[in-house]
Amino acid sequence: MQCSGATRLLGALWIVLLAAAEGPDALAQATAEQKAQIAPTGSLRVALVKIPFLAKQDPGGVIKGVAPDLGEEMARQLGVAYQPVAFDTPNAGIKALHDGAADITFLAPTPERVALIDFGPAFMAMEMTLIVPGDSPITSHADADQPDRKIVAYERTAVDEMLVRKMSRATIVRVPIFGYKRAFELLKSGEADAFADLRDALMSYQPELPGSRILPGNYGSNALAIGYAKDRPAVAAFVKVFTQGAIASGFVTRAIERAGVRGAVASAGG
Repeated sequence: MQCSGATRLLGALWIVLLAAAEGPDALAQATAEQKAQIAPTGSLRVALVKIPFLAKQDPGGVIKGVAPDLGEEMARQLGVAYQPVAFDTPNAGIKALHDGAADITFLAPTPERVALIDFGPAFMAMEMTLIVPGDSPITSHADADQPDRKIVAYERTAVDEMLVRKMSRATIVRVPIFGYKRAFELLKSGEADAFADLRDALMSYQPELPGSRILPGNYGSNALAIGYAKDRPAVAAFVKVFTQGAIASGFVTRAIERAGVRGAVASAGG
């Protein structure tokens, strides 16, 4: 007896739903091909970019956070050793994938990065908002998006990309990534009116700009996903299922809570 395409699809969906209810292990059962392609050295080499909301070094030198938690869990499910490798910038982490020095990383899939590496489904979304000096007349994102306003953003980032899409009237002033001190100098001198970043990052930086205000709400969100070298179909299949399982089981939410990341939620399902 032959099954229709619809019947096969419903059966597959039912298996996925049952597995999701059991947790990430039930979903992420790696085949030998996937295991060999995703961890060719026998260890999962995870490129951890030292961005506070993803991976942060504690006083003892250990890198902790959402990305390390997910990387360690993926290695556990693969049955291989977890090998974290820290990098200071996203480009350095991406280069490690290109050079074969790392297997996966965790970043926002901006168009520039998507041209260089592949990404799985989003596992986490983070609010993007603005910080303004305490005496600023700006009280909302609409106030900031005016022809006479200047908004600072990190160049070639998801924050910059979203500003271009959502803030069409204000002028965008770009600074190098992680250059929040320069952004604050521009705010203090009156050369800029607001600084755009993720809510968690702005809350971390805020003490260095006394009296400043972080605007309520958001002008967009930043998706984070697992990245890997291009043309790795077995890796793509495993990463997709792993991400779905990590979200469905609540693993991502728990990792966000452990790390204390503000303005972040697990993605809707990948």
